[in-house]
Amino acid sequence: MAASLQVTADHIIFHDAAASTEVNNECVCSMELPDTAFPTHMVVFLDDAYKNFTTDTEHEEDKITALHFRIINFVNRVKNVTAVILEHETKGFKDDADYQKVKKTITELKKIGKELSTLLNATDMGVEDLLNQVNNISSVVWQLETFDEDNVLVTRRENDKLRKQLADCEESAGNPNFGLPSAGLARPEIGSCNNKVLLNISKPFIVKLNWRGFSYKYGGWGKDFALGTKNPGAYWVAPLNTDERLMETYRVYSTYKDLLLYRNQVERSLSQHIGLTWNYINGGQGSGMILFNNSLYYNCYNSRNLCKQDLKSNHIKREKVDGAVFNNWYSYSGVSWQDFDFAGDEKGLWVTYSTEQSKGKLIIAKIDPKTLKILKTWQTSLNKPEVTNTFMICGVLYALKRVSAHKELIFYTYDTNTRKESKLNIIMEKLSDTAQSVSYNPNDHKIYMYNDGYLVTYDMMFKYHSPKTRRSVPSNEGQGALTVASRGRQQLAVI
Repeated sequence: MAASLQVTADHIIFHDAAASTEVNNECVCSMELPDTAFPTHMVVFLDDAYKNFTTDTEHEEDKITALHFRIINFVNRVKNVTAVILEHETKGFKDDADYQKVKKTITELKKIGKELSTLLNATDMGVEDLLNQVNNISSVVWQLETFDEDNVLVTRRENDKLRKQLADCEESAGNPNFGLPSAGLARPEIGSCNNKVLLNISKPFIVKLNWRGFSYKYGGWGKDFALGTKNPGAYWVAPLNTDERLMETYRVYSTYKDLLLYRNQVERSLSQHIGLTWNYINGGQGSGMILFNNSLYYNCYNSRNLCKQDLKSNHIKREKVDGAVFNNWYSYSGVSWQDFDFAGDEKGLWVTYSTEQSKGKLIIAKIDPKTLKILKTWQTSLNKPEVTNTFMICGVLYALKRVSAHKELIFYTYDTNTRKESKLNIIMEKLSDTAQSVSYNPNDHKIYMYNDGYLVTYDMMFKYHSPKTRRSVPSNEGQGALTVASRGRQQLAVI
C-alpha cells in the first residue's frame, strides 16, 4: 500500500497549459485555466446600457404624453372653429372683422398642424433610436447567455413561455375574439354594404402556427367566406407543401376551440397514390384557395382550371379559364404560384388572375359558385406582379404592396360597382415578411392572413355614409359615421 505524500507549495504560478518542475528546491505548481473567462466588462456595459435605455424611454414617454395633450387641444379647436363656420354658413358674417377673425384662427390652426406633424416625425426618430438600443442590449444578452453552459436561463425562459401560452389558451378557448381590441365599438351590419369604405385596420392577432409546422410557410386559412354560411363556426387550414406550390391536404375544424387544440379535425387529401406513383391531378396550386359555402375553391394543379371540392360529397368539379396564364407566370410580388386568387364577400364569389392579352394587368372575375363559370370580368390598370396580395369587400378590390418586413400598405382600390379606381394609404402590420394569403370574411368583418406559416386575423374599421333625408333646417352635408368590427356593442362617432 502506497503512502500518500502531502507537499506544500511555496507559491503557485498560473499557466495556460499544465507544467511541473522544481527550481531552486521550490515546488512550482501549474493550473490550467478555461479558455474563456466570464466577461464581467460586458455585464457592466449591459447595466449602463439598461440605465440609459430606461432614462431615454421615460423621456420619450414624457414627450409623447405632452404631444398627446397638444393633439387633443388641437382637435378641440378644430371642432370649435368648424362649429363657428357652420353657423356663419347659415347666418352669414356680421362684418369683415368677424370674417378676418375666423380666417386668422384657421391660419393659426394650419401652423399648429405643421408643428404637430414635425413633432410626430421627431417622435418616430426617438422610437427608432430606442429600438436600436433594444437591439444592442439584446445582442449583449445573447452573447452573455453563451456562458450559461447549464442552460438555466433558456430552460427558465421556455417554462415562462409555456405558462403564458397555457394561460392564453385557457382564456381564448371558445372565444374567437380573444386578443382583439374591443374599444367598446360595434361591428357594422352583417351583409350590408351601404357605401361602406375601409377606413383602417387593427393590429394583427396571432392565433397560432399552422398544423404542419414552421417549414410550411405557404398556404391559406380562415372560416367559410360565403355570406350567411350554414357553418359559421368552422375553420379550415391548408398549408402547401414545402415546395411552396402544391396543396395536397387540408384540415377542417368544427369550432375555434378545436382549431386551437388541434383536435376533432377532418383531414382531406387531394392527391392519389396510383400504382407506384402519386397523382396530383386533383391537387391544388398556390395560396389562393378559400372555403365558400362548404366547398373548397382553388387553382387545379399545373393548369388554368378552377377546382371546387364539395366537403360533404368529396366530389371535385373543374372549369377551364380560357386565356388565363398559369404556372407562376404573373403571380403576386414575393408570392410564387398564386396565379388565381379566390375571394368571398357580401356580393358573392370572386377570383382574380391575369392573361397574356392583359399583359399582367389584374383581372377581377365574378364566379358562379355552382358551375364555376365566369359571369362577368373587370380589367384593372394594376400590374399584378407589383402587388403582394388582394382582397374584396362589397365588390371593391383592395390591393397591397410591401413596405418593409413588418408592414404592408393597402394602396389601391377598384370598385366593380362603378368601374372606378382610387388610391388608398392604410398601413397593415404583419408578424413576418410575406403575406401568402389575405382574405376578408363578410360574416365577421375580419381579415384572415396566412403569414409565413402563422394564422393571423385583423379587425376592420369602416366608414359609411348615412342615407340623406330631407330636413327643414340646414344639415351638415358629408356627415358620416365610424364603426368598427368588434364585439357586439354599438357606438357611433360622428365624423
